Amino acid sequence: MGSYEKLLAQYDDEIIIEETNLKKGLAGLYLGEVILIEKRLNSVNKLETLYEEIAHHLITYGDIRDQSKTLNRKFELKARRLGSELAISLEGLIDAFHHGVQNLYEMSQYFDVSEDYILNALNHYKMKYGLDVYYKGYVIKFEPLQVFEFKNLD
Repeated sequence: MGSYEKLLAQYDDEIIIEETNLKKGLAGLYLGEVILIEKRLNSVNKLETLYEEIAHHLITYGDIRDQSKTLNRKFELKARRLGSELAISLEGLIDAFHHGVQNLYEMSQYFDVSEDYILNALNHYKMKYGLDVYYKGYVIKFEPLQVFEFKNLD
């Protein structure tokens, strides 16, 4: 079972997720308890879109399609950021480190997303935490990406 199918199964009891033909330029749409995903997308883009639409399910409300409104743009950005955190968590970065992931290509393969998606997620974490963060006994540096196990020598 791939990452897309696992994510579908994870939210199966919570929301309805369907693949369909959407209007040109629209990859996904969250409508209350239903998520629509453009079925002509490749598997990587479907997964990235599904993460964002699940984030909309978790944090947005109402119709935010009118992006000329500031609040709607904020909800869209917040959902993109949360979607990237769902796809590439700090714990996931540590797991990738333990699995020997050493470069951007390997990381994109590990998480089943594009290299651009990885870079956007890392930029988000850099804006959120600064250049590094201490998480569950590890130091994660975001530029360049490095993961260190923290050992207190006292």
